[in-house]
Amino acid sequence: MSEQNALAQARAALEDLLEAARSGQIIPIRLPGQIEAIAEQLAAAQEQHQNALAEAARKASVPGDMGAYMEEEAYFVGHAVHELRTPMTSIRGYTDMLGSMGELNDMQKQFLGVVKTNVKRMEGLLADVSYMNKIRKDTLKIDEKMDLFKNIALRVEKAMQPVAEELNRKLVFEIPDGLPLLTTDGDMLALAINKLVENGLRYSDDETDTVTVKGAAEGNTLVITVEDSGIGMAEEELAHLGEIYFRAENDHVRQFKGSGLGIPIVYGLIEKLGGSIAVESTEGEGTKFTIKLAGMS
Repeated sequence: MSEQNALAQARAALEDLLEAARSGQIIPIRLPGQIEAIAEQLAAAQEQHQNALAEAARKASVPGDMGAYMEEEAYFVGHAVHELRTPMTSIRGYTDMLGSMGELNDMQKQFLGVVKTNVKRMEGLLADVSYMNKIRKDTLKIDEKMDLFKNIALRVEKAMQPVAEELNRKLVFEIPDGLPLLTTDGDMLALAINKLVENGLRYSDDETDTVTVKGAAEGNTLVITVEDSGIGMAEEELAHLGEIYFRAENDHVRQFKGSGLGIPIVYGLIEKLGGSIAVESTEGEGTKFTIKLAGMS
């Protein structure tokens, strides 16, 4: 199956669901499986896309030819993501509407809950694909402004505290006053930290596990650490960290749906922001990411 065919099938499936919603023909018991199948089709298309790029890089002998190919592929992925987002938004809207149409029994509520969860995951996957595509194409817009890390940390806390509560994990922030003032894109930095925090919250096997976000200063350099007491990583896993689509074979990791794009996006964002990132991890003990960003001169 080509990546174009996989994306076309995903779009066709979404349009079928949208038409069913318009005509009142949605079958609740089938919805979770339908949404899951669409997500798998898109993931398959992206994996095939990455394999095609790798094969093109291996065969390419003229740098200009490879650059043109990658530009064409980046345009295709960006266009496909845009086209898939439109019907996904409509399906989410119709699902919300179904939830407000009178009293639902427990089974109907469960079906709608599963659908909403899968739609949210699909939207998250599309967002990740879009970010990764922009990072690789070097078209991600960075809007630098003067900002305090304390303000950025508050955004992270607001976004991630519900995840911590859902998983019954503890999320701690230790952000002192007097940290270096930043000129950065606070939204992009918050997004990168969100992904690290969410990984730390999910990849823990004990409800007492904690994720801690700290800020510190080394002269005029801001040092951000995101540390968890979760499952950690083996040396061979650390060697592949940051590779697109890489996910550890750990059973606890595999029980959560994921695309393998989170950490590559973090690495790409921190590079775009002019910072550095390092990781330390011990299997069974936890993981610590350290981000360094230069403060205002």
